[in-house]
Amino acid sequence: FLLWLMVMLGGATRLTHAGLSIVEWRPLTGIFPPLNYKDWQHLFQLYQQYPEYQSVFPTMSLNEFKFIFWMEYTHRLLGRLIGIFFAVPMISLWRDLPFSLRSRGLVALALGGIQGIVGWYMVKSGLINDPRVSPYRLTLHLGLAFFLYGWVLWMLLDSLSGKKAEKVKGSWQAGSLLIFMGQLLTMIYGGLVAGHHAGLIYNTFPLMEGEWLPQEWDFYSPVWINFFKNEALVQWLHRVLAVVSWLSLIGYWFFGRLKRKTQHLTHWLIATTVQGILGITTLLYQVPVSLGVLHQGWAIVVLTTALITLHPRRDAVL
Repeated sequence: FLLWLMVMLGGATRLTHAGLSIVEWRPLTGIFPPLNYKDWQHLFQLYQQYPEYQSVFPTMSLNEFKFIFWMEYTHRLLGRLIGIFFAVPMISLWRDLPFSLRSRGLVALALGGIQGIVGWYMVKSGLINDPRVSPYRLTLHLGLAFFLYGWVLWMLLDSLSGKKAEKVKGSWQAGSLLIFMGQLLTMIYGGLVAGHHAGLIYNTFPLMEGEWLPQEWDFYSPVWINFFKNEALVQWLHRVLAVVSWLSLIGYWFFGRLKRKTQHLTHWLIATTVQGILGITTLLYQVPVSLGVLHQGWAIVVLTTALITLHPRRDAVL
């Protein structure tokens, strides 16, 4: 739940332009917030030295700065709290944990630490010349958050199911895994859409201003770079991957009905359908903060239902 909340708060931080408000990374002392007017003035003066203030918000007041500061501070503080919430029980129960949980728990802690480093690596990219973080670093940061969440959730599912639970046959899992990979790619392109601010263009659906494929899809040379750099093509790929994954899941759900294996697929399909509706609505309304955060957060719900469906002992869990 805390990891899911972290993803939601990260989306809110990005959409409120708060991510660049703290221009220093202090893993230990950064836990202490400003306590007086002098502290606030110091932090505000630091922020004023960087491109976002100088070129985007040159008239920002101290009170306005406080809002974006608290957004970013809370995001970073929650990251630290998640590490404590995970590490303290693991240390206290260390002797009673099986080897698999010990090793995977240490991996989870390492991933959490790496995520903090990647987060600062992303922020640094917006403190140089262009007051926007690198879309590729942002996508890495978001993708690692999804991976960390999935890693911890899989540990939970293993713990809940137990070793004696009957495994689901591998042939049935293959189709689910293929659809899941398509959804993961969709999520990765969602990060690129966010990083390029591509949700602010072509705010129509299903056509993109009357075209199935945007005319400038091959604007950059060589052609392959358009798949990562071209805002219009990045948005097109995100929406196409989402539709293809959704249609594939519908087909697989109908196939599952014949096999009487639709319980978990139904949950997955419902979550994916809601995510599609949220995505379209977010696009049509040009990414308001509330819908943007909800769309990013609901991706975790899709991920959860997908991983439960893929778990080999899922019937013992739910």
